Amino acid sequence: MEEAKVVESKDGTISVASAFAGHQEAVQDRDHKFLSKAVEEAYRGVDCGDGGPFGAVVVRNDEVVVSCHNMVLKHTDPTAHAEVTAIREACKKLGKIELSDCEIYASCEPCPMCFGAVHLSRIKVCFISHSSYNK
Repeated sequence: MEEAKVVESKDGTISVASAFAGHQEAVQDRDHKFLSKAVEEAYRGVDCGDGGPFGAVVVRNDEVVVSCHNMVLKHTDPTAHAEVTAIREACKKLGKIELSDCEIYASCEPCPMCFGAVHLSRIKVCFISHSSYNK
């Protein structure tokens, strides 16, 4: 299996980095579009009081499969993070547990649990709008 790739938007650019090593630059309008949708989803979740400010979008063949936000408060479930919720919903919608033909766009860097879910679902790339790392 290939290493998962992590993408982080910084100052108008998108950096593509292996989860373990290496670094390269890539900028694509489609990535900005889906990252923006993930951020919009994060705002939507906060506005309706469902959970924290996190959103995630699962994409297959340049089409949105699902767009979800953090549902921790709504479901009283500490595992209902945006990425996990999006992966669960995408698996249900597509009728499979392996999402190797999908990408996920997250409003923030996934926590270890969410990164594990991305890995276990075999999503090929995780794009990140913001890092949780403070410089």
